[in-house]
Amino acid sequence: MKRRIFAAALACALSLSLLVSCGGSSGSASSGSASGSVSSSQDGSASTSSPDQSVDASTSSPDASAPDASQPDGSASEQPEAPAKSTLTLSKTDFTLKSAGAKWKLKYTCEPAVEGAVAEFTSSDENIATVAKDGTVTAVAPGHATITLKYGDLTAQCIVRCRWKEKTDPVKPEKPAEPEKPAAKKVDLAEFYKTLSSNYQLGNLSLADNATLDAAYPGLTDVATEQLNAYITMMSMNASEIVLVQVKDSKDIDAVKTAMQTRIDNQVNGGAWYPEPTRIWTECSKIVTNGNYVMMIVNEDYESIVKDFNALF
Repeated sequence: MKRRIFAAALACALSLSLLVSCGGSSGSASSGSASGSVSSSQDGSASTSSPDQSVDASTSSPDASAPDASQPDGSASEQPEAPAKSTLTLSKTDFTLKSAGAKWKLKYTCEPAVEGAVAEFTSSDENIATVAKDGTVTAVAPGHATITLKYGDLTAQCIVRCRWKEKTDPVKPEKPAEPEKPAAKKVDLAEFYKTLSSNYQLGNLSLADNATLDAAYPGLTDVATEQLNAYITMMSMNASEIVLVQVKDSKDIDAVKTAMQTRIDNQVNGGAWYPEPTRIWTECSKIVTNGNYVMMIVNEDYESIVKDFNALF
């Protein structure tokens, strides 16, 4: 029993000692400056108040609502994206054409497209290759040229190689020089007629003057001649006639032959009058040439006379 009383007295003394020590602090127990206070309850138990929850602005952490400059928040202006750079390319950068006139059409692409740009093709050497507005390249001669495409501010190039062997005509051996022809033999037509008259029956012929020639052989006197001897008769029974001509220019031979043939045609078609003379003008007449010499013969021996004429040359 005494022990219980002693224990109770000791517990009471300890409680009083604790109260004295708490109350001896420099501040009042009710002061708000302390971070906490201890009070005793009616049943003698102690309680501790919770710390003050107020925060000083000078010691507070940064406001979480303030924008962070390092993070995009949508309030800063966005920088515009740079436009994509266009690229111009040709379908070929190097190709070969193997014959003159061979063609190849170049195509091009531009991505992204350049608004308002116009394609312009040019050739560095049009003596080697030409290029049309649509990009068609045409080979001209062996060699190489550069085809350039200008499209707005962009350019692209392609090399065209023209490769073939030019055809050359084989060298022909030179012909040996032809020997010079001897000068044409000069023939005296008046002397030839004398020979004929002594060898053949030519009839009653006489040398015609210009008036007679113009009537019988229209146009013959207009030709430039070296010799002109026409032996004719104006009788109705005209069964023989001979005309010997040397022209100055061979181009006039056809004009002489035409005049002679006109005379033959006129005699055959009524000019000779009688049947026998008409037959001789039809069957025994001949016009022959040799060089610049022309002869018309009407005679039954015309074939032999033609041989004698050709023998003169």
